Amino acid sequence: MIDGLEVHVLVVDDNVGIRDTTARILRSVGYTVTEAEDGDVALEELAQNPFDVVVLDERMPKLNGTEVVRILSPGPPPPVIMMASIYTFDLDFRQSLGPRVFKYLQKPIPPTLLIESVGEALDSRRDRDA
Repeated sequence: MIDGLEVHVLVVDDNVGIRDTTARILRSVGYTVTEAEDGDVALEELAQNPFDVVVLDERMPKLNGTEVVRILSPGPPPPVIMMASIYTFDLDFRQSLGPRVFKYLQKPIPPTLLIESVGEALDSRRDRDA
């Protein structure tokens, strides 16, 4: 809960250790976190529940992070923080996803950077929605 409002974050990663650690860090600062193990489950969650931010792994079996971002329904989707083990986010890749991805982070992500990035994404969403 931030400023009396519940903040709901979707964490998507096929690696259970990384997913659990990411979720634990975000819960420690008061966010409500839902976890998804792949892109298919992420899209199901996004269709059924409102999320304020999505923290999304790029490399996953089935649907990867890029495919999830491209499939997101039209309209203002939640800000996406894309993460990858290897820094492959070159300019062409970033431009191909357009403004739907708020930030790109390389794993392992330091807890302070993760918390800061989610906070920035929330601020950006508030500005967009205002």
